[in-house]
Amino acid sequence: MADMYLLPGLKRLCGRSLAQLLDEDSVVGLWRVAKLFRLARLEDQCTEYMAKVIEKLVEQEDFAEAVREEAAAVRGRQEQDSIPLVDDIRFHITSVVQTYSNIKEMERRLHALEDLLVSIGLDC
Repeated sequence: MADMYLLPGLKRLCGRSLAQLLDEDSVVGLWRVAKLFRLARLEDQCTEYMAKVIEKLVEQEDFAEAVREEAAAVRGRQEQDSIPLVDDIRFHITSVVQTYSNIKEMERRLHALEDLLVSIGLDC
């Protein structure tokens, strides 16, 4: 409705309110809503949250399905082309590295994401 009535402030307010609901069970659905309504800030908050809980997310079928859908949405996708959702999650995983212990945690998270990609037959 905010788009229909040209109320960008309402759209931002809705995005901020939805961001308060982020948890492991809602993050994929909220990310889909953010993409659908072009809520860039909420989309970024979702991918940042996904990066934090990636080891749990990779066990959820709805997350794997979201990755598959993103891969399919890339027009003319070649075998090793990037997938925007995966790229955003990788960015957030790697952006917090400041200490050696952070490096180990980053490697663990990236490995979990890579394992998911292999299990669903994607290479990016």
